[in-house]
Amino acid sequence: MRRLFSIVIAMALLSFFWASNDSSAGSGEALFVSLKCAACHKPDLKATAVPLAELAKAYGDPAKLVSFFKGESPMIIESTKSGMMKGQLKNLGALSDEDKKALADYILSFK
Repeated sequence: MRRLFSIVIAMALLSFFWASNDSSAGSGEALFVSLKCAACHKPDLKATAVPLAELAKAYGDPAKLVSFFKGESPMIIESTKSGMMKGQLKNLGALSDEDKKALADYILSFK
């Protein structure tokens, strides 16, 4: 019984550790959805905006994408719908640095 209890505790700790390490990807996806980025940005399909795979390839580094979210650097990829993104930058700028990084990590996961 004692051994079983130890195994259950170990499994619980491992799942907690795994979940906490994977939280930025999950929160990045949640932010992507809550900010309605998915309405225009699709994984591989050029709908209204630049596809996520193309963004991931162009930015390549989370720091570059976070810098864009902060309004510190220009868009790397311009499109005919870039004006719509300028309004979204206010929402992105209001995010915490941790949330900006999580969102960047999520977008870059489409490489």
